[in-house]
Amino acid sequence: MNEFQQFFEQLKKYLELQRQSIAVTTAEGMSKVLSAVVVAIVVIMIGSIMLLLLSFAAAHWLGELLDNIALGFLILFAIVALMLLTVWTHRKHWIFDPLDSLTNDVMGVNGVDKAKVKSEAAKSQQELTNSFNAAIAPLPKAKNRIETFSHLISRGTMIFEGVMFGLRMMRGLRKVFKK
Repeated sequence: MNEFQQFFEQLKKYLELQRQSIAVTTAEGMSKVLSAVVVAIVVIMIGSIMLLLLSFAAAHWLGELLDNIALGFLILFAIVALMLLTVWTHRKHWIFDPLDSLTNDVMGVNGVDKAKVKSEAAKSQQELTNSFNAAIAPLPKAKNRIETFSHLISRGTMIFEGVMFGLRMMRGLRKVFKK
């Protein structure tokens, strides 16, 4: 088995293992998230029904206490509206931050500086783009006939090497994937 075949066999095995690893990690994370969502939905539904029944009872009791049922419901409405306003004003600390922490735990990025990671990823992408552009940049303009001849030989050699490399890769891929 030549080096290219061995390389492609190892590459194939590595890519398959990476795919399986990503699938396992994703499945674990999704199961945690889905479990939390289902529990939250059930608790919210049951809690809502209980709160609704309790609200009706409290409004009715308050109405009887004030000798005006409508006034009891109106007072309870004002209390619930005040509660809604309080939750709305504190939504970042009470809702968004805990959910952000939960997703960070599930995704395994707790304690990671997100801004730094994004900055480094953007920097790495720019470096890769610059390297690619430098690799495919045309040769500088020749100053004399010797440089022109040298450029022609360099281009011919690069084209030949590229074609030969491509052919070797195709042969290696065919051998690996025929099995």
